[in-house]
Amino acid sequence: MAHDLPIFQTYPDLAQAFPRLPLADLPTPVTHYPGIRKNLWVKHDDLSNSRYGGNKVRKLEFILARVQQAGRSHIVTFGATGTNHGLATALFCRELGLRCTVLLFDQQDSEVCAENYRRLQTSGARLIHCGSLFRSVMAFYLFERLRSPGAYFLFAGGSNIEGCFAFVNAAFELKQQYDSRRQPYPDVIYCAVGSTSTCAGLTLGAYLAGLPSRVVGVRVAPSHLGPIPTCAASTIATLMAKTLAAMRRHQQEPQGELPPVHLLNQYFGAGYGVATAEGDAATREFATSGIRLDPTYTAKAAAAALAHCDAHEQERVLYWHTFNSAQPGPLPA
Repeated sequence: MAHDLPIFQTYPDLAQAFPRLPLADLPTPVTHYPGIRKNLWVKHDDLSNSRYGGNKVRKLEFILARVQQAGRSHIVTFGATGTNHGLATALFCRELGLRCTVLLFDQQDSEVCAENYRRLQTSGARLIHCGSLFRSVMAFYLFERLRSPGAYFLFAGGSNIEGCFAFVNAAFELKQQYDSRRQPYPDVIYCAVGSTSTCAGLTLGAYLAGLPSRVVGVRVAPSHLGPIPTCAASTIATLMAKTLAAMRRHQQEPQGELPPVHLLNQYFGAGYGVATAEGDAATREFATSGIRLDPTYTAKAAAAALAHCDAHEQERVLYWHTFNSAQPGPLPA
């Protein structure tokens, strides 16, 4: 089953190096939406799982397999009160019989945030409210490690080598889809950038797969925590380098420089989770085609994709939709 993934068809030795649990329904569809813009396509990672979709499921396939391989039974992670990552991790941990602790920092109130928090409360995870992002990070790196020394500590957003590798495969998947249809590749791919692994994986994957599309990330999280870069071109490049090095330890990859990082900062707005006028407009336009956006991540990325569609009408624009569109079903007791 592992070799069914496009990345393993190209690099079979990596199947042993990157164990995987088949949680996602792949490949996710690519759909043309001329009703929104004549040159707009959407990659529907919102449909990555029929119970709870979004981009986190791809990452958790590899992350949770690594947790099981390491013999760990408890995951500690962190995110905002409306965290999609925390909720997805909690749901799949419960399904696999793993304990989950989510450290939470405050976020701007929204309908999506409230929905996710309600689901978190019934997910079986232990929730610890830390207040600020800084205090959550301190708890993650210091206090919880003292309390739970045997736990697997998972960075926010599932942003680690395994999470990045999942989106390297996603780029190979996209190329395979276009090749099978014999359609022109997208000129540009837009995605939201929070914890950076989605953008890092797509950028690296497009390079390795020979996909000529330019990946453009849209920053939706603070660029720095104090002096430390957290959502910046440098953090994306660092994660790409670490992932490629991990791949090269098991199978030789193309040599040369890493691909350039393209990161837009102008759609961030007043803060993390704070809606923008451009994002609200994109939300209304996508809703006409039945696509739901959230104000924290996808509305801002979709707004950037629409602006590109308008400014470059001859280019084929792909928006990578990372927001879950499925309601989580009942879980085993």
